[in-house]
Amino acid sequence: MGYGRDSLQKGRQGVEQRAKMAGGLVQDALPLSRQHLLAQMLTIHRGVIARKQIHQGNILHHAFAPSLGAVHGCGGSMGMTIQAIQIFPDRGRVHVAHEFADVLKLTSQSAMGMNGFGVQNGLKQRIGQVEGAQLGGLQSHQCFSQGLQGFHVAFALGFAEQFFGVHGFPEFHQCCYDTGIICKGISIVSDHSPFHYSQEYFQSLVQTALQQACQAGASAVEVEVSEGVGLGVTVRLGEVETIEYNRDKDLGVTVYFGPQRGQASTSDFSAAALRSTVDKAVAIARHTALDPFAGLADPALLAQAPWPDLGLFRPWDLSVEQGIDWARRCESAALAQDRRLNNSEGATVHTQNSHFFYGNTLGFMGGYAGSSHNLSCAVIAGKDQDMQRDYWYSTSRHPDQLESPEQVGRQAAERTLRRLEARRLSTRQVPVLFEASLASGLIGHFVGAVSGGSLYRGTSFLPDSLGQRVFDERFSLREEPHLPGGLASAPFDDEGVATHPRLVVNNGVVEGYFLGSYSARKLGMRSTANAGGSHNLIATPFGGGFEDLLRQMDRGVLVTELLGHGVNGVTGDYSRGAAGFWVEQGQIQYPVHEITIAGNLKEMFRAIQGVGTDVRVRGSKICGSILVGEMTVAGE
Repeated sequence: MGYGRDSLQKGRQGVEQRAKMAGGLVQDALPLSRQHLLAQMLTIHRGVIARKQIHQGNILHHAFAPSLGAVHGCGGSMGMTIQAIQIFPDRGRVHVAHEFADVLKLTSQSAMGMNGFGVQNGLKQRIGQVEGAQLGGLQSHQCFSQGLQGFHVAFALGFAEQFFGVHGFPEFHQCCYDTGIICKGISIVSDHSPFHYSQEYFQSLVQTALQQACQAGASAVEVEVSEGVGLGVTVRLGEVETIEYNRDKDLGVTVYFGPQRGQASTSDFSAAALRSTVDKAVAIARHTALDPFAGLADPALLAQAPWPDLGLFRPWDLSVEQGIDWARRCESAALAQDRRLNNSEGATVHTQNSHFFYGNTLGFMGGYAGSSHNLSCAVIAGKDQDMQRDYWYSTSRHPDQLESPEQVGRQAAERTLRRLEARRLSTRQVPVLFEASLASGLIGHFVGAVSGGSLYRGTSFLPDSLGQRVFDERFSLREEPHLPGGLASAPFDDEGVATHPRLVVNNGVVEGYFLGSYSARKLGMRSTANAGGSHNLIATPFGGGFEDLLRQMDRGVLVTELLGHGVNGVTGDYSRGAAGFWVEQGQIQYPVHEITIAGNLKEMFRAIQGVGTDVRVRGSKICGSILVGEMTVAGE
C-alpha cells in the first residue's frame, strides 16, 4: 500500500517548514569553508561495497526535494541533497549516496533494522554522532546538528516499511506525480544482484523523462536507461597482468516535434541531470532539419507483455581470486602441451551483466537483464623466423556452459602448434573452406548488404534482392529471436517492436530484409524488428560435417584465420589476408600463411557448396564451416 495524497501533502508541508528553519540555521551558523567540510562528511564511498546486496532503496531528491531546498542549497554553497539509501542487511550497512556524481562521502554504519523505519533510525544514529560530537564546543556544530533534524522527518516518511513493498511502489510513485513532488521511487534489488539499480527504478526514470519531454511540447518521446557491470582478469606467464572492473550507466532521450528529432544522453541519474538532458534533446530537436521518416515505431508492431523469459540473465558471481585461478589454469594447460610453446599473450576471464529499460509515449514499457561470460587464451610457439600464434575462446550466457579452462587452453595450444613450419602458396584458383568460427563472417556480409541503412542509401551490393536468388538453392537462413539462452535472443528490438521467427533466405531466395522503423519508412516497408541488429541467424547445414566438407573440397585451402578488412560493401569485392592449411585428396597436408583470398561476395554466395554441422555459437550468426566452390588464392 502507499501513502494517501493528503498524508503526503501534510508531510511535505511539515518538512518544508522544518527544513527551511534548519537550512537557515546551517547557513547562518557556518562559514563557507565549514559548509564544504561538513558536506564532505555527508557522503558514502561508492567504491568497494558489499557485493551481496538484498535491498537497495533509492529516493532521488527524497520524495520531498522542494521541502529540503534550504538544506540542499544552503545559499548555493553546500549541495547536500541525499539521493539514495542502499541497505545491506547481510553486511549491516547503510549507504547514502549523493547527487553530484558521488563526490561527497559519508561513512557507512550498521542499520538498525531491515524495514524503512529501521533505516531511518540507523541513519539517525550515525547523524547523531555528528550532532553530539564534541568538536571544540563550537556553536556552529550545534546549529548544524539542529539543521540535520530536517532530514529525520523525510526519512521517517520516505522510508516507511510499506514503501519497500513491491505493491506499494506504483501507488506511491503516481501519488508523487499527482502532487507535483519530484520522486524517482524505491529501487529494490534482489539478493545477489550485480546491479546498483533495479528495473523499477529505471522505469521511474523513463516515466519522468517522458513526462518532462511531453510537458516541453514534444509530440513523441522515447527513453532508454541502462546499466552494465563487469569484471575481467588477465594472467600472462602465470602473473596477474590486469584486473578490470567496469560499471557503466547511461540514459538516452529522443524527442520528436513532428518531423524534427533531437537526442541527448547522460550518465548522471540525478533529477537535475535528467531535466537538463531532456531540455537539451528538446533544444536540438527544434534546430534539426525536417525528416518525414523520423518517429516512433508502428504501434501495431509493438510487443505486448508478458513476453517470454528467454533465459538471458545467468549472472556469475566471479571473484577476483576465482578469475585469477581460471586464467592461470587455462594458460598453464596451454603451455604444458609442448615445449615449443614458449610464450603467451595471456588468458582472460571476463563476465558482464547488463540490464536496460525502454519506454515511449505510445505506451510501451519494457526491459530485461542479460549476461555474457567468456574465457580465452592465446599462446606463441616456435623461434626465430618460424613463430606462430593462435587462440581459442568460449562464450556463453550461462557460466556452467563455458568450456573448462583446461579445454580452452589445450585447444589454443593445439591450434598454435599445428601452424608451425607454415609455407606460402603460388597463386591459384581453388575451393576455399572457411572454418566455422570464420564462416559466420560471410553471413555478416550478407546481413550488412540487406540491412535498411545500406539499402536506402544505395550502398549495397545486393539492391532490390528481395525475392531474388542470391545463394545456392540448398542454402537457407532463418532468424530465431526466441532461442532460449541465445547470444542474440530478444523478445523485442531496440524500438519495442515484437520479434518473431522467420525465414530470411529460403532455398537461396531472399525473403526478408533487416529493417528498423526509420529504414522501413524510407523503403516503403514495415519494420522487421531489427532495430539494433539481427537475432540468432541460423544457417541450415547441408553437405555433412567438417570432414565431409574436406573430402568434398578434395583440393583447396582451409582458412582458419583472416586478416585485414578488404571487403567493399558497395561492389561486393572481397580480398582478405589469410592463413590456414593446404588440403589434398580431402586431407590436411601442411599449414600455409601469407596468402590472400579474393573474389566477389555475389559470386561466392552462389558458389556455396556446403554448410557443415560443426556449429560454433559465438554470436548472432550461427553456422558451421562453409565451403565456397572457387576463389583466387594469391601467394608467391
